[in-house]
Amino acid sequence: MLIEFKVQNYASFNSEQTLSMLASSSTKEDFNKKNTIVVDKFGVGNLLKVAALFGANSSGKTNLIDSLYALKSIVLESLTTAEGNKLETIIPFLLKKDVFDIPTEFEVTFLHDKHLYRYGISISQNIIEEEWLYWTKTSRETMLFHRVGQKIEINQRSFPEAKDFIKKDKDLFHIEKTRETVPFISVLSQFNGSKSRKVVDWFKKINIISGIDEFVFKDYTIDLFEKNNEFKSWALNILAALQIEDIKIIEVEQNFPIEPPVNTSDEDLKNAIDALKKIVKKNKLKEKKVEVIKKVSDDDKTYSMPISFESEGTRKLIYLLGPLFDTIKSGEILLIDEFDNKFHSLLSKYIINQCQQKNSPNSQLVITCHDTNLLSKELFRRDQIWFVEKNPKHESELYSLLEYKEHYTRKGNSYSKDYLTGKYGAIPLFKLFESLKEMIDG
Repeated sequence: MLIEFKVQNYASFNSEQTLSMLASSSTKEDFNKKNTIVVDKFGVGNLLKVAALFGANSSGKTNLIDSLYALKSIVLESLTTAEGNKLETIIPFLLKKDVFDIPTEFEVTFLHDKHLYRYGISISQNIIEEEWLYWTKTSRETMLFHRVGQKIEINQRSFPEAKDFIKKDKDLFHIEKTRETVPFISVLSQFNGSKSRKVVDWFKKINIISGIDEFVFKDYTIDLFEKNNEFKSWALNILAALQIEDIKIIEVEQNFPIEPPVNTSDEDLKNAIDALKKIVKKNKLKEKKVEVIKKVSDDDKTYSMPISFESEGTRKLIYLLGPLFDTIKSGEILLIDEFDNKFHSLLSKYIINQCQQKNSPNSQLVITCHDTNLLSKELFRRDQIWFVEKNPKHESELYSLLEYKEHYTRKGNSYSKDYLTGKYGAIPLFKLFESLKEMIDG
């Protein structure tokens, strides 16, 4: 479970910003307990099941999601090629004279396998400046290793898996078998280091998708509809509200996509295309088509139609059910950028409530959205609502609704009115609207 994520000097984030999944311990926030996960260990009381990020276009919401994806990629993919440098994909905050005045840093604190871990990495000019791993077994945090460049300090008692990868030179230990562009944690996990393996395994539980393009997770959901009866039953229960009786997956043979020009005299071209056709026919290449089954209320007959006949919102929901089910049942962490895109407000609320009421003890959801109808006490606690806004220096800043203490006792169930009037910031610039009004009015 994610406890906290910090990012610095990455994309639109310059100064350190923190997203916390810690539930507030204030008695004034003591409602909607179904939205929290009870921990009561390591000084952690409760964690949030869902966090929602609001903000104007280009405020930095997507960059926050991307920053956690960047950290995951560094940890999991830095060893995939011998010569590649995954750190070259890291872009610092560019709107300043010296983009390397402070390093790019990521740090994540999480619970996994009954222990608390804190892992971080500091990068400058495509080189790892620092890397650290701490853990808490009972109540006190203990350093496992702290790397500075290629020098390292380790806890030999609690982290013996590192001993074969370091060499002592006088009073200092130096890293061996690890390039300056590769995380030490990634190398150790490849050799089945017990604690490093657990850290890497936790990163594999982070799933990040975009709510704009559902085709990224389409195949995964189709596969679940075919092979997982539990998922299909769960999904059809949700889709019943859209008058969908069933989902049918059929396989059709692919037509050969290329035909020679009608008037071509190029025999080599004709022969090549004929050969490719034979290969396609021999291997019987097929593609999966999704059909939606519906039943008319006064007719026992069912009607089947291609999913392409459904609205964009319905198609997105159907394909999104796979990742949501996996998160709810498997105790994983799902981040969805542009979650509410193509969704009606009531559908968005329904999905969020599903994740808060029926999830496994360890699953969490982090979303970015624009729909102000979701800013409701009935749906979210105040500690679940986050805002992203750019300051005059074009730096993205992240803050929680909890920071607005004057709204503890706000009457009514909605925060959207205060948000839209600018009391929380993180909304489109009023100056833009004023300029447009002047242009329209002449």
